[in-house]
Amino acid sequence: MPDGLLCLLAFLIAAAVATPQVTTRLQPLLMLGSMLAGLVTLNILPALPPASAADRFLCLLPLLALADCCRTTNTRRFTTLPNMLVLTAIVPTVLFRSVWLIQPASQTILGITPTGWLLLLGLTPLPVALALILQRLAAPSRYPDVAASLNLCLLCCLLCTGLAITLGGYLKGGLLALPLAGSLLPTALRKALGNSHAHSDLPLTLGWGSLISLLLIGGFFGRLTPIQCACFATIPLLTALPFPPRFIPRNSRRQILLRITTTALLCGLLLAHAWTVFAVRMLPLLASQNTPP
Repeated sequence: MPDGLLCLLAFLIAAAVATPQVTTRLQPLLMLGSMLAGLVTLNILPALPPASAADRFLCLLPLLALADCCRTTNTRRFTTLPNMLVLTAIVPTVLFRSVWLIQPASQTILGITPTGWLLLLGLTPLPVALALILQRLAAPSRYPDVAASLNLCLLCCLLCTGLAITLGGYLKGGLLALPLAGSLLPTALRKALGNSHAHSDLPLTLGWGSLISLLLIGGFFGRLTPIQCACFATIPLLTALPFPPRFIPRNSRRQILLRITTTALLCGLLLAHAWTVFAVRMLPLLASQNTPP
């Protein structure tokens, strides 16, 4: 099992590097630097050429950050070409040359099996489609409370996804979540606390793209089930849905707190299920160790 103190240190280092307030264009680059600092602390660096899904995702991280940098300061729409292109590339990049696409080798079309082509056609548009919905729900001008809580919701989903992947046995894939979540923490706290100097836009390509990439890694190369992946992906969307203002005033601290609490509870339920599965899987090993020779 990974060293708990080292994991905490990686998370805190990533958060510390991402703390300075910079311009909107530079914020994704600062977050990228903080992620790299956390990854170096964990001694997780991509192999060149990439040898695994985690390596391919790490090579994609700079492109996710650069896509966010391409947005102008006053842009409120997420449908810019660089964002769409990079999000569309997530699924083919993570699954590139994996057994999911090239086995059996005798039935390939342009190096990919028919099942692999169906997999790519079905999953490739999903990160963009879900991100467009999320961006519309989190528009600061329409739903300020959603925009204020979205960062912490994504952070919670990232951390719990990483823990679930780790419990499934894929340590490297799970540990990737720590620096990713740490880089989101300063911006998330500034937004949730209502800091007027906090940026109105989250680097959504970087945050959302990282979550989708981790879910792909855990789902195809770890032990995350399709239901778990779908739940972790839809939790930010569910918690971004507007509440009726007659019950809770819009743009109130209560709405922000309720959204963050709902995200934590839903993620906690998924994590509790992952822990139960992990404990059941470990029972035979523990029983064999306790059996007298």
